[in-house]
Amino acid sequence: MDNRTNRRRFLASAGSSFGAAWIATHWPSIAAAHAHSTAMAVDPLSSTLEFLTADEARDIDAIAAQIIPTDDTPGAREAGALYFIDRSLGTWAAAMAEPLRAGLREFRAGFAAGHPGLEFASADSASQIAYLAEVDQTNFFGSMRLLTLLGMFALPAYGGNRDSLGWRLMGFEDTHVYSPPFGYYDRGYPGFTVPKDGA
Repeated sequence: MDNRTNRRRFLASAGSSFGAAWIATHWPSIAAAHAHSTAMAVDPLSSTLEFLTADEARDIDAIAAQIIPTDDTPGAREAGALYFIDRSLGTWAAAMAEPLRAGLREFRAGFAAGHPGLEFASADSASQIAYLAEVDQTNFFGSMRLLTLLGMFALPAYGGNRDSLGWRLMGFEDTHVYSPPFGYYDRGYPGFTVPKDGA
């Protein structure tokens, strides 16, 4: 099984793990965070952080980019996950903000202990992946995984999943038939006309 198939299966299973009721409860704030993330990713020269410091953002961005990396397809960085996370921590995910910030401090200290003078965001990919494998059972990594995945998936109309890249990674095609009739219940409605082929 190739890496792309493994990645697609992981993303599909991760996406289905979020409870619909939980997402519905927080949807207005999630949607606002997605809109913010897209605006920042589209125009990086005007990117501003609302919650994270620049130092924190570098490592958060690097972690997200390893959770959903860029390879032959776009990843979390292209989806604007950093800015989604930043906005989320100041809005619907405010309860996670300080625990995540404390977890990030511990994460950075642990990395620095094994890599003196080197920040996680500046390390090579192999070193980053090796360290993430050491901490992938921590609450901090669990929170980062959740926020990164949320920053990757959603209706594109809400700002995340830009260009439907998250859906494409899962192999999901957003198709819908818009030509009436839509179902048995309105098939006989006289106002509908079904176009003929070539019309």
